[in-house]
Amino acid sequence: MNPDPSVSIGILILVPFVVILNLIIALILYFIKKEFVSLFLVNSIIAGILMFYLFGKGVDRYQNERLESWNFRLQNTTYNITHWKLENTFSMSESNNPGSSTGFLDGKFIKKGNEYYLQTDTTEFIIKNGYLYKFRNEGDSIKLNKIKR
Repeated sequence: MNPDPSVSIGILILVPFVVILNLIIALILYFIKKEFVSLFLVNSIIAGILMFYLFGKGVDRYQNERLESWNFRLQNTTYNITHWKLENTFSMSESNNPGSSTGFLDGKFIKKGNEYYLQTDTTEFIIKNGYLYKFRNEGDSIKLNKIKR
């Protein structure tokens, strides 16, 4: 099961829990079977690192299955295009200041071969080979930056 990004704070609980659980087992074994203590001490470190890594990869996989994004900059404005994969829709937003953005366009996202068509009732944009076409006029071609998640 992929962890939802909204529960990412859980990593602050899960990793220490795994480490502490292994340390408790090591403490119990210290009084019962001393030869296993070092195994659980090493395992507490390995389990913590592994838990952190797997949780992060799970969140990344969850994001990649559900959305992909591109951005580009024109003058002092950064535009962001988000493809919502499960719904086959897109949204476009603009930002003039870091930390704030305004959504201004939503529509259908259609994939045909290696081309993506972004359609609304009145507009159609094309994403092909890392470029956005027809953004402001028919001759536009704007280089997009794919956002890695």
